Amino acid sequence: MDPPPRREFTIEELLDDLEHGKTRVHECDATIRYQLLNLRPAAKIPAKQRNLRISTTVDRISTRAYEDGLSKSSLDRLIDIITLPNELDQASVNNLIKNLYPADQVLNSLVTKVIGSLGHGKSKPSYSSQTALLKWLVMIYNVLESSKIISQLYPVLFNLLDTSTIRMELIRQVGNEPPLVGLLRVFKDYYPDIIVGDAVSGRASVFTHPNKEWGERLADIQAISFHQNQEGLPAEIPFRVSRSRTTGSHQNNKSLIPEVHTFSANESSITLEEIEDVHDFVQKLERIDPPNQLVAVLGDPLLQRLLQLRSSDEHERRINNWLYAFFEDQLHHPNPSEAKILEMLEAIHKHTKSTKVLPEACLRYLQSMLPEWNGSFGQETILGLLSFLPVKSFEDLYSEVLMPLEEALLDSNTNHCKLTLMGYYTNLLNRWTVSMLTTAHPAEATAAVAGLVSHANSLATVIIQGLPDVATVSSVLGFYESIGTLISHPSILQTIRIPIPPTQLVYIFHFTNSLDTLDRLCGLLSVYKSAFETGRAFNPGQYSQDYVNHFNGFLMDVCNCVWRAHAFNTSDPNALGCLLDPNTTVQLDDYVRDLGISTTLSSLFSLSFSPVLCLFSISYVRKLEDAAENEILVRHPGPVTQASLKQLEKDNGLRLNWQDYRLGVLMELEQKGVKGTAELMYNTMKALKTARENRA
Repeated sequence: MDPPPRREFTIEELLDDLEHGKTRVHECDATIRYQLLNLRPAAKIPAKQRNLRISTTVDRISTRAYEDGLSKSSLDRLIDIITLPNELDQASVNNLIKNLYPADQVLNSLVTKVIGSLGHGKSKPSYSSQTALLKWLVMIYNVLESSKIISQLYPVLFNLLDTSTIRMELIRQVGNEPPLVGLLRVFKDYYPDIIVGDAVSGRASVFTHPNKEWGERLADIQAISFHQNQEGLPAEIPFRVSRSRTTGSHQNNKSLIPEVHTFSANESSITLEEIEDVHDFVQKLERIDPPNQLVAVLGDPLLQRLLQLRSSDEHERRINNWLYAFFEDQLHHPNPSEAKILEMLEAIHKHTKSTKVLPEACLRYLQSMLPEWNGSFGQETILGLLSFLPVKSFEDLYSEVLMPLEEALLDSNTNHCKLTLMGYYTNLLNRWTVSMLTTAHPAEATAAVAGLVSHANSLATVIIQGLPDVATVSSVLGFYESIGTLISHPSILQTIRIPIPPTQLVYIFHFTNSLDTLDRLCGLLSVYKSAFETGRAFNPGQYSQDYVNHFNGFLMDVCNCVWRAHAFNTSDPNALGCLLDPNTTVQLDDYVRDLGISTTLSSLFSLSFSPVLCLFSISYVRKLEDAAENEILVRHPGPVTQASLKQLEKDNGLRLNWQDYRLGVLMELEQKGVKGTAELMYNTMKALKTARENRA
């Protein structure tokens, strides 16, 4: 049979791959491809005529392939070099075939190419190479794109074996090699009249794995490649059961989780091991028998999908029973293995991220180990698992889980640990939000959310008072943005009362040296305002006027500072004056006046003067002046005030009224991605929103 057409690769392709190495090709694979680029032309030159020491290149390729495996493209190109006519010595060819470790699935087209290269003739590989390639096909059977390709091409192999010249030549060259003997025995069984010589008379084993160590190394490479795909772009989930899972770098460190095996199938049922692709899975879904060890779901994506589609209480009970037994063994073991425990927790975490349900056995184990936990062992995994706590009474959760968790994390009393805890509460609230949106949440959900927010409010206040830097403020703001996400859903607002952030935190966020912090605060307040309008329509009785007025005070104070240049004003309805003592306000205002800067304290936090907004404001004016450069005689010295704009027009400068200036700055902020500040102004002042729409 003729092999598929061979595609050459060019130096331009390689350089392009190297240039985009982080997104298109792994760095190690790029190195192999570079070596292949050198090997391909050299392999066609007789040894005595080469300028390149080819053995060095072969060793480099073999070493890289053993360590990292070969991508689909590199494997394909290396097979081309081996199977096409070449001048390589047999030792080099054997070295290359010995290290043909695929890092991914082996494509059907490549299997066809290898089998197409078999046979006798000057253009074919040596018989020794053909034997090695056949052995390689046996060893990669579990990582084929589809094992059906072997069945489809099996007649070709038998047809080749039927040629007595090849058959006897193989026996003469390689002797009683077990795989060949096994195949000859099968051939003899089906065609007893064919003479195959004395080769089948020995006691060579039939159909045993040709090289178990090679298979274990392949399993390691495949596992590492799979995890790398998981950490990057989402890898395609194979619709075949996983085999030879390993953990760590040691080839003998087998996974604690059993593999998928079904021993009780009957003729009318289908085992999961027989599934080849997604079409096969869908067609046979209802007939698939679950495996004997359902806990294999923790490490097998295909079984995970089967149980998601055909879940039952019995399945959950069996999985939990297995986990209970494992954790009980570790708890009562005189020297429990931390490595085994962490491996199991990581596997459960990965599974839980898909199912969104924390197994009961794992939760019970975490409850029992938290009082003795040092706060650092497996921290990321343990916090990740505990973020899937069910929505229930916060008091119960706190006494059973959260209190010992806090004691372990806050034992060192560092701000970093407090931020870690704050991040955990943010994740927990996010999980609860998803749960409340996707399932009928229990009656205690409202009280649970209120309890969590109240508790986190106290923690957030302590954190900010300890170290009010930008990173800390950003972490705390993340929690309140999660509340903003929660209250953005009308279905949740029907049962929950909107929790107001602590007053002191709002003003700490507002008086910041970070534009991002101010903008996030304004965006958050805008979300809260919309939520209040919706929530009060659903449940007006939950919101007293004092409660609403207190929140409106935040809006009034921020708008007074940023838009009206009336910072710390208390005469407007609901204004809180940013909680600044009136005597302090007077003293600060006197201080500002004594500086001789022709402005007042109340203007220092406006669009024109605010330390984080002033650059945008003057940049907007400069852009208008640049566009009108031939029409104006003077430029504004800045900062801009209502009076200075009037004077500028008199001096034959830019004609710009105060309202258009402020609206223009807001629109400039939006264009630069600073949308929260503008959104709050539009959401608070309806006339301003109308003006923007008319201007647009």
